Amino acid sequence: MKLSRAILWLLLVVLVSPPLLGSTWYVRPDGGTRHSSNVSGQCDGKADAAYPGSGSNKHCAFKDFRYMWDDKSGKVGAGAWVIAGGDTVIIRGCTAGSGQKNPSNPNCRIGWDAGTGTGDNLWCYGVGSYGCYNPPIPAGTAAQHTRILGQNYAACNVGGATNPKVYASNLTQLFGGFSLKYALNLSSTKYVDVQCLEITSHNGQCTKGGAPAYPRGCNGDQPLDDFDDEGIRTDKNTANITLQDVYIHGFNDAGLFGPIGGPITMTRVFSGFNGKVGWQFDDGNNTPDAPGSSITASYVTMIGNGCYEEYPVKHDFPAQACYDDVSNGFGDAWSGQDTDLDSFICDHCLMAYNTKDAFIGPHTNVKTLTITNSQSYGNMGAQWKWNNTPGSTTTFENNLTVGNCARFQAPIPGAAHSFALSSGLGGAYLSDYCRAGGNTVAINSQQNSHVLFAHNTFVDYLDTVFLLSCGPNNKNHNEMCGATSFVFTNNIFLGYYLKGNDPPGLFYIDDKSIKVTSSHNIEYGNRSGYSDKCGGDIICSDPRLVNQPPQQAWTNQTFLDNFNFYPKSDSPAIKHGTPMSGIAADYYGKPRPNPPSIGAVEPQ
Repeated sequence: MKLSRAILWLLLVVLVSPPLLGSTWYVRPDGGTRHSSNVSGQCDGKADAAYPGSGSNKHCAFKDFRYMWDDKSGKVGAGAWVIAGGDTVIIRGCTAGSGQKNPSNPNCRIGWDAGTGTGDNLWCYGVGSYGCYNPPIPAGTAAQHTRILGQNYAACNVGGATNPKVYASNLTQLFGGFSLKYALNLSSTKYVDVQCLEITSHNGQCTKGGAPAYPRGCNGDQPLDDFDDEGIRTDKNTANITLQDVYIHGFNDAGLFGPIGGPITMTRVFSGFNGKVGWQFDDGNNTPDAPGSSITASYVTMIGNGCYEEYPVKHDFPAQACYDDVSNGFGDAWSGQDTDLDSFICDHCLMAYNTKDAFIGPHTNVKTLTITNSQSYGNMGAQWKWNNTPGSTTTFENNLTVGNCARFQAPIPGAAHSFALSSGLGGAYLSDYCRAGGNTVAINSQQNSHVLFAHNTFVDYLDTVFLLSCGPNNKNHNEMCGATSFVFTNNIFLGYYLKGNDPPGLFYIDDKSIKVTSSHNIEYGNRSGYSDKCGGDIICSDPRLVNQPPQQAWTNQTFLDNFNFYPKSDSPAIKHGTPMSGIAADYYGKPRPNPPSIGAVEPQ
């Protein structure tokens, strides 16, 4: 049987074409040193195998992640990756060399091995300690991403936990130190997946920001202290990046730092207990994010930013010192200075106990913002804060919010002690509670936009729940809304008050052209004159939630802890909502009946 010329040609193409899959590289504690044209090393890094014990250039894994871009010959400077775009790196762990100070096997150190650049410390030879991080990772393609994977990448989250802090023991740890700037550099790269990694530092000895420094300031001159400023670095050329099952914590400045240049996907990412911020988009040069930039975040947790992490970690809330913006600190979770995003989707996000604002700041311009099934509580500034572009769309659905912005006045559950300045304790420097007006939600939605709040539950005290504004941030808000509409449907607004204070006002209208439409809400415990008119489908009676604290003049900050958002069987919320398109389930995933309950949660 003869084959046609077309079939023969196709077979020839298949036989001579390069494989569609890239190479796989390995790092493991029992691997060897890197063999290269500069140095006769033990392994080529291309086999998931231990170094056999003798010989050079064996088919085995590297023993240090840094060998991927540095052969430790003293000849490669800032380094060059041995991998190509579309390759996979599997990091099973590392083994410290004989000259490494403060080793932590099988964890992988990034940066210099010691506080001075002499002797056996040849990593990034000729490059300062702050620049001893990986060069830009070779970019993959849309069809074949470059992958940087921890050892359990296929099953690091077999239990289905949504917070990688819970399953950190299944992650491969990269830790930066000795005045390193970034532990993982994702600048100037595209189509890269980072999965099943813990990215941290082992400091606990010094602070680089905050005043007074506790327990002391970090030494940035040789001999260097063993600290790292940021966890992950991005820039305006960073695009098409996937972060999955990544636990980032314990940095002197930011967990993630820099603007972005395209789509970023985050799934089960934790960024917490960083000295200043969870993700700082402002690189200090007013660099805007590139057109087409977007964030899709699912199960992203940001806790304890503004607080320096203790090391070793001993407490559930492992802070050793906390600072705010009056003690030379910062404390945002997401911080969007000079940030322009085409879209930001945050589903099942959690922001808690950060020492400034939670999400994402007034200097952010977002065209399409969608926040669903998320929580924010205990943050010292606004629990939610954003700015939208003209003609934007904002959808805020099925979210739980506790507006207790003075919560840090009392000890946080799981912390070693109080971090309130009034306590007089070392490391306790917080005092700017409820900064910038004490608003739970501060929105600046520019002209001709649409804002929808549906099926949310808000529990608040102090000042105002919603500050509503229109127009650019640098202009007076007056007749700036155009056709912008603020729609509030199927929400519970439950207000409390502290001794000596009034209950919160529900709406503060910063622009007389603002149009607010409310229906099927429960509004209870809010200050008169700043709420909707009761009657019709606006219910102004007690929502009767399970274990709901009584209305009284509270004198402590813990009474809203572990708030139970479920309505009791006699709650007026049950089946008094109106059906909403696209909201088929409540915050906990329970199907919505028809008619649904008001608020974020259906009854148990």
